[in-house]
Amino acid sequence: MHMDREEYILIEEGLVRLKVPDFSRYLRSDGVYEPSWAPVFYNPAQTLNRDLSILAASACLGDEDMRVLDPFSGTGVRALRYLKEVPRVQEAYANDINEEAYRLIKINASMNSLQDKVKVFRTEANSLMFLMKYMGLTFHIVDIDPYGSPAPYVDAGVWSVRNGGLLAVTATDTAPLSGTKWVAGSRKYDVYLAKTDVPHYVGINLLIGFIARRAAARDRYVEPLMSFTSKHYYRVILRVRRGATQASRMREENLRYMAYCRRCGFRELAELTEIRGECPICGGSLQVIGPLWSGPSSSKECIDRSLQLLKGKLSYLPTRDEAESLLQKLSQESNYSQTYRVSTAARYLRINMPKAEKIAECLRSKGLGGVRSHLCSDCISTNADWRNFLECVEG
Repeated sequence: MHMDREEYILIEEGLVRLKVPDFSRYLRSDGVYEPSWAPVFYNPAQTLNRDLSILAASACLGDEDMRVLDPFSGTGVRALRYLKEVPRVQEAYANDINEEAYRLIKINASMNSLQDKVKVFRTEANSLMFLMKYMGLTFHIVDIDPYGSPAPYVDAGVWSVRNGGLLAVTATDTAPLSGTKWVAGSRKYDVYLAKTDVPHYVGINLLIGFIARRAAARDRYVEPLMSFTSKHYYRVILRVRRGATQASRMREENLRYMAYCRRCGFRELAELTEIRGECPICGGSLQVIGPLWSGPSSSKECIDRSLQLLKGKLSYLPTRDEAESLLQKLSQESNYSQTYRVSTAARYLRINMPKAEKIAECLRSKGLGGVRSHLCSDCISTNADWRNFLECVEG
C-alpha cells in the first residue's frame, strides 16, 4: 500500500480524518483546484452535499441498523462519514474502479478505526450494484455521486435500494439536464428539452422525473425528500418503495410536461395530450419539455427535521451556516411546485422589476402563495398560474 507521501495531505471533514490529494499540485491556470486531475478524486466543494446527506440520513430514515453503498467512493470520505456521523449506519460498502483510490479508502478507513465496518471494492459501479442485489444484499442508502451524468447508474441504484430506503443522486452534467445543451440532455435522459428562463428548476425536476420513470419500470415509486442545486451540481435524495399500483399512480399524478413560451414566459404543467398549440397569453408558439416531476421536490417534514438536527447534535457540520440557509429556503419552497422569474415577467410587461416581497403580498391577496426560491436570484416558487403571476408583477 505504498503511496507517495508528498502527493497527499491530511485533512478533517466532519468527524473523519482523511488523506486526500495535495490540492496545490492540481491547480488550473486560474489557481483553482481541479479534482479530476488528482490521482484520487476528492472535491472539497462537495462538502455541503455530504453534510446534507448526513442530515437526510439522520432525519428521514427509521431506527433500524443501516447498510450504505457508495459506488463512487474516491477517498472514501462519503462512506466513512456515514459510518462515523450517522449512529445507525453499521456497515458501508465503498467502491472505486481506480486502484489507487481502492488503496486509499483502506488507509482512510483504518485511520478512523472503521476498517471492520467498511467493505472495499474495486470494480465498475453498475456491476457491483447488480451483483449485490443478485447476492440478496440491498441497502438502506445508495449514494450515487459520479463525475458527470448519473443516468447510466440509476437503474442499478433503484434495484439495489431496499424497500423504504434512500437513493441519493448527484448530477454534475447540469448543462444537458437544464436545457442549456438540450440535444445532449434529450438523448441522455430520454426527454423533450428546450432552453428556458428557469434552467435549474427544469434540471432538478427532469432528474427526479427520470429516476421516477426508471423506478416505475421496476414496480417502484419515489418520494423526493431533499432536492437542490449548489454551485455546479444538482442533488436529489429520494425514498424508494415497492408497489406496482403506487408506481402507476405516481406516473399518473406526478409526471407532467411543461408547455413554455419563450416570447412572454408563459408556462404550465400538463399531460402531453392537453398542451395547446399556441400561447394563451401572447399567441406565440409553445415548446414542450418533459416529462418532469410535477409534485413537491422536497419533503417539508424531512427538511424541518434536518434543520432541528443542524441546530442540535449535528451543529458541528462544516457547512452549517450555508446548510441552514439552504434548508430554510427548501422548507418554504416545498409547498409549491412551480417556479417563475420576475425578470421574465417584467421584460414582457416592459416595466422595472418589482420587489419579491410586493409580489408575494399580491399573491397572498389572491388566496395564493409564493416565496423566493434558491434556484436563482429573482426566482419565485408559487402555486399561481402565469396569468396571476403577471398581474402581481404588474401591480
